[in-house]
Amino acid sequence: MKNNNLLLKEIKEKMNKILYYYKNKISKIRIGKANTEMLDDITVESSNNQVPFYHLSSIEVINSNTILIKPWEKKNLSLIEKSIIKSKIGIIPINNGKFIKLVIPSLTEERRKEIIKTNKRKLEKAKISLRNIRKDYNNKIMKEFSEKDLMEKYKNDVHEATKEYIDKIEKLFENKNKEILKI
Repeated sequence: MKNNNLLLKEIKEKMNKILYYYKNKISKIRIGKANTEMLDDITVESSNNQVPFYHLSSIEVINSNTILIKPWEKKNLSLIEKSIIKSKIGIIPINNGKFIKLVIPSLTEERRKEIIKTNKRKLEKAKISLRNIRKDYNNKIMKEFSEKDLMEKYKNDVHEATKEYIDKIEKLFENKNKEILKI
């Protein structure tokens, strides 16, 4: 087994991945404001490959609820439009033959509550992942060390790291909910 510093570094690297993943997931939650990140996962079939459509166009936020997509080649306009429709982001693209405009509708109170519930489920999954890392490392510690004091110190350090990352994720959750509830 590694020494305590290497162990904690390894644990924190794994927990950082979960934190990053959660942060990435909630950044894509549509809250009634234009945000290009909501389009990051949309791909277009081009030359028998799936490519992110931002490789084929420029994307800009032109006001708080409108995104403008300008393809570099006109032939990609309909491909991008179809990809947005297929993506199920809940926004109908407006194609004027030169560019695509996405108008993000304002959220209803009911929709805001649904989004918060979804965010809560994502939070719980992230916390479970963090606790699973803690469990795995506690099991490793139990197998590797026979000295009770050392074992307890390592387990306590793992617990503190887990608590730290759960606090970070909960803070992200709280901030996102404030943003969602802001009208």
